[in-house]
Amino acid sequence: MKSKILILICALVALSFAKDENPLQEAMEIIKESKTLYSLKYLEKPIPVPDRSRLINYPVYREKKGDSYDVKAIKATGEAKKLLDKAENYFGSHQYAKARDAYTLALQEDPKLYSAITYIGQTYGIEENWDKAELWYKKAIEANYVDFLAHWLLADVYKIKGQKEKALDEISIAKVLNRNNPRLEALRKEIYGLNGLNIKNWTFNPQVRMSRDSVTGNVNIVADSIWSYYAFVQAAWFYEPVYKAKAKKYSMPQAMYRECLMGFLPFIGDKALVDSVDVLKRLVKVIEADKLDEFVFYDMLLLDYPTASFQLDKKQIEGLKDYLIWANQK
Repeated sequence: MKSKILILICALVALSFAKDENPLQEAMEIIKESKTLYSLKYLEKPIPVPDRSRLINYPVYREKKGDSYDVKAIKATGEAKKLLDKAENYFGSHQYAKARDAYTLALQEDPKLYSAITYIGQTYGIEENWDKAELWYKKAIEANYVDFLAHWLLADVYKIKGQKEKALDEISIAKVLNRNNPRLEALRKEIYGLNGLNIKNWTFNPQVRMSRDSVTGNVNIVADSIWSYYAFVQAAWFYEPVYKAKAKKYSMPQAMYRECLMGFLPFIGDKALVDSVDVLKRLVKVIEADKLDEFVFYDMLLLDYPTASFQLDKKQIEGLKDYLIWANQK
């Protein structure tokens, strides 16, 4: 057992962005020697999962630009907007054939109005013409892979047609592309249940609060005992100059997240504790499967930065889809 724990610790250290031998020890030493006074009180009540229902993504398309993507909102203008408005009016009055014609004309006017492809599929879906709906959702995905609505509605078509494994793939991709959408989450639970997976929406939820006194500059930390080291590493990143300088090198906080996770190392050797604390159980499972990258990106980063998924290529998105399915196996 000791040797297995040592392997886990080494794996986590090796996967950390930090160059230092022990990022946890380094952070604690800096906190100890800091001119800033840090205080810790233990949390009395669990911190509930924050409501992130407003942190949802909206339709976009993207164009490759060097090593990243230039992400643009899908927005109709001029004649294309008039045609799109006309299509929407037909759609709202249940004249779906006329809506399709107007969407098609809008697309001819502006070929980058990719949402119109999805909306054509939606008209067929409402008419329960599932084969045509499937065809158009696939066209939308081929034209604009990050169209989460097309993946979402295609998953629903597959569910209706009894193709539960295909539905599972598509709803998982949609979830990666729109992490916090509550309506999408409802369909995810349904499809995961059909596939015998865990339907619980497990959420990484730090049991930590911290604030800085505006007068004294002291930092007050309130944390659950399991999260205390995590909190101190996070505090170092937030308030210590050497870490603040390091943070500027990264556009997203994955490096901080990885080093904060080091705060769990003192606890993962206690099997009884791991079995009783969800975050420790999840982390050990992730490390053993060598899926820390996916954990950091999907379970941590996308919660507060859901648009980061638009910077992933197709292979990376599908990798997170596979992780999500794996993580929910019973």
